[in-house]
Amino acid sequence: MTRYKIEIENAAERDMYNILSYITETLKEPASALRLYTSIKEQIVKLSTMPERNSIVDDQPYASIGVRRLFIENYVLFYVIDEPVLTVHIIRVLYNRREWHSLLGELNERRAK
Repeated sequence: MTRYKIEIENAAERDMYNILSYITETLKEPASALRLYTSIKEQIVKLSTMPERNSIVDDQPYASIGVRRLFIENYVLFYVIDEPVLTVHIIRVLYNRREWHSLLGELNERRAK
């Protein structure tokens, strides 16, 4: 079975930190924050095998560059697969009710370069 390297982009790292901080400090639920953070990390590790099991988003231009999404509780993890180097790039982890199109905008600009 092919194994992929996982790279978590800075924006996704910030997203996870902000999620953890919000649930811990604002909602005063540190146990829930830790459980969610652990769940997100476990799902990220699972992407090292068969990352294509999650669907590509339907919306353009993200579909054309292969952005995939994985739902984890109330959050959506966005990632792309770089097949030639067998790497999964975790690009964002966002609350599922946020307007994600604008938040992924920088990805499209970066890929165009």
